[in-house]
Amino acid sequence: MAASRHLSPLLACLCAALAAAVAAAAGNDTLKQGESLTAGATLVSSPTGVFEVGFYAPDPKRLARLYLCVWYRGSEPRTVAWVANRAAAATAASPSLTLTSAGELRVLDGAAAADDDAPLLWSSNTTTRAAPRGGYSAVILDTGSLRVQDEDGTEIWDSFWHPSDTMMSGMKISVHAQNRPSERMLFTSWASDTDPSPGRYALGLDPVNPNQAYIWRDGNVPVWRSGQWTGLNFVGIPYRPLYVYGYKQGNDQILGTYFTYTATNTSLQRFVVAPDGRDICYMAKNSTQKWETVWMQPSNECERYGACGSNAICTVVQDVKAKCTCLKGFQPKLLDQWNAGNWSQGCVRNPPLDCQVNQTGDGFFSIPNIKWPDFSDWPSDVSDEAGCMNSCKNNCSCGAYVYMPTLTGCLHWGNELIDIYQFQSGGYSLNLKLPASELRPHHEIWKIATIVSAVVLFVLVACLFLWWKRGRNIKDTVHRSWRSRFSSTRSQQSTGMLDFSHSIPFDDETEDGKSHELKVLSLDRIKAATLNFSESKKLGEGGFGPVYMGTLPGGEEVAVKRLCKNSGQGHEEFKNEVILIAKLQHRNLVRLLACCIQGEEKILVYEYMPNKSLDAFIFNAEKRGLLDWRTRFDIIEGIARGLLYLHRDSRLRIVHRDLKASNILLDTDMIPKISDFGMARMFGGDENQFNTNRVVGTFGYMSPEYAMEGIFSVKSDVYSFGVLILEIITGKRAVSFHGQQDSLNIAGYAWQQWNEDKGEEMIDPLIRPSCSVRQVMRCIHIALLCVQDHAQDRPDIPMVIVMLSSDSSTLPMPRPPTLMLRGRSIESSKSSENEKSHSIGTVSMTQLHGR
Repeated sequence: MAASRHLSPLLACLCAALAAAVAAAAGNDTLKQGESLTAGATLVSSPTGVFEVGFYAPDPKRLARLYLCVWYRGSEPRTVAWVANRAAAATAASPSLTLTSAGELRVLDGAAAADDDAPLLWSSNTTTRAAPRGGYSAVILDTGSLRVQDEDGTEIWDSFWHPSDTMMSGMKISVHAQNRPSERMLFTSWASDTDPSPGRYALGLDPVNPNQAYIWRDGNVPVWRSGQWTGLNFVGIPYRPLYVYGYKQGNDQILGTYFTYTATNTSLQRFVVAPDGRDICYMAKNSTQKWETVWMQPSNECERYGACGSNAICTVVQDVKAKCTCLKGFQPKLLDQWNAGNWSQGCVRNPPLDCQVNQTGDGFFSIPNIKWPDFSDWPSDVSDEAGCMNSCKNNCSCGAYVYMPTLTGCLHWGNELIDIYQFQSGGYSLNLKLPASELRPHHEIWKIATIVSAVVLFVLVACLFLWWKRGRNIKDTVHRSWRSRFSSTRSQQSTGMLDFSHSIPFDDETEDGKSHELKVLSLDRIKAATLNFSESKKLGEGGFGPVYMGTLPGGEEVAVKRLCKNSGQGHEEFKNEVILIAKLQHRNLVRLLACCIQGEEKILVYEYMPNKSLDAFIFNAEKRGLLDWRTRFDIIEGIARGLLYLHRDSRLRIVHRDLKASNILLDTDMIPKISDFGMARMFGGDENQFNTNRVVGTFGYMSPEYAMEGIFSVKSDVYSFGVLILEIITGKRAVSFHGQQDSLNIAGYAWQQWNEDKGEEMIDPLIRPSCSVRQVMRCIHIALLCVQDHAQDRPDIPMVIVMLSSDSSTLPMPRPPTLMLRGRSIESSKSSENEKSHSIGTVSMTQLHGR
């Protein structure tokens, strides 16, 4: 008892000192030499407090198992980014982290004592020279890095050099750890979602070829491969701004080849190797850290390593299902197993290469949109593509080559080509080596074609002489035929009869194999149908003139579009609309029934839409409530399917160029139909975009590249569609946001609201009782993807339809529409001396010069 009384003051002093040390560590970002951090105390990163370090039990059922962790501060549930003692959990009531005089971090299973007799669970194994005068300190940074440094700020150890399962912005990713060349730098999965001990999967760079990354199972079984680095991106990952702007390659004497990763717009972005082997990218929109999955690999069967065995191509069917096909010149190794769906044995050459049977006729066959095979190498002394091809041709062990002068240079592969994935678009070409017998049919076709061409040329020369003699008569006949089709109505004015005997046939390029005809009506019958264009029959005013309701004999109701004489739509635009709409057949496109060309009158007759246009509902305070969310979503999907037909399924491939609410008509069942094709443009098979100096359309719906540079493509319609989605959701016009929060239009406003987590405030109050907020927010997300500044960042319409039809698929993060956020300067430039502005009806047109 006496001894205990004497020890009590000493114990009290020791406890006070320990409490002071803990208090000094808690609440700041630094652990100094000689201090310790125990359970309950944390270090918080400076200056913004993004990360926190402390002891944590990830398994709520095993709270006694504690780990020293770095986690995102404020995230719920807690999101751990790094774990120190993964292999040995602390079980003592109060484990501790200490920093020794040698600059070594240690995790002890108990409070630190003078003789360090507590069990050692983990250490940084830091080897340094004598401690500097100011000692060492451990600091947690706002990047998530836990760093040991000397008094001058020189790093001697960093958690970024020894990651756990998470890749964060600012890391250097290399084959070996930076301060320990014998240690592999791997991102190793947790054993389970609640157990941070090392799991079965690890991601890292290939030690043999550090230009690509792998996910391995159980140490050496490849599960996924990124493909080779081209200098811009990894070939196995189709173009994504996430990679193009985030990853950079470097090289130094210590690390060799390495990659740096920098988040494009936020530090709250992380890649995690999940316990099931997937590499998942998460992003938090703002400080609330509501994590969203924006990317993952592998996401389908073709992305799994060697899904089709060797010498076979994997393609994706119905988004997730794999289909394997032997490369040209190959056949299944085990046909019965192959036909049964077991593709693991792959394919073998049949016939063999010519070089394998002492011949010299090998050539190459180009395969597009490919994720290059594994095991590539760089041949020496190759300076151009001819040299790259010839060195492969002359080497019987070479099975394929690629040459990219500014990126990878020359790459060769052996005769076993493994892990080939063919994308629908993107990727790169692969030149496959084949024997002459596999290429000969093409050469023979050319020979035959040459002979046939010579014969045909001779016949044509003979026929041309005869045709020349009869040419004048043929030309007169053709002219009379077309004059009768377009002008026959003039001869019928005196009779007032409706003439259906003349029509414009479209025998070529029909969509269903049938010949469609466009009826020609007389002006008198048009006047009779509309009561001489009575104001009582007027439905509205379009960009090129008024639209009237009419009734044809038999009671059929039609919409009559009468082009103004000074409308600006000349014969070219009129012919454009007539030819386009007469050929297009789709339930989400308005149907053209007839036309009239008489004198200066140019008139189009459409099927009648009793519910008029979309803008008559969503921008009308009385009618807006008639469109519940289900109806609005069906309208969004219908417009998308109409665009899909125009952009992909129609043989004409059409860009509308003036997609807006007033050009979406609604039938009796509220099915949307795209109308007004006066500004539409057809694309040829090889054309992707046009450049024009005559910019037409409606500001607020026009994409930035079209409004400012005259460049338009299918992605221009995607932009307009994104604006339409936002209008349908908010019930407000695109241009009604001018002057609000420094935003030119609805795109900039929507981005600000969504980025500030206020997206729900955008929803039209009239549809909130009937809507699924989650579905509406997903539609806003899709719309923001559609209105991104750069056309290449926007999804195409097929991808938009996939996004709309699935509630579970993850969506990429949209980029802010910066041009729209800076819209005031754009608007002020419209009156510059280099531009001529015109306003025609409700259509704004700007003619740009000198671009």
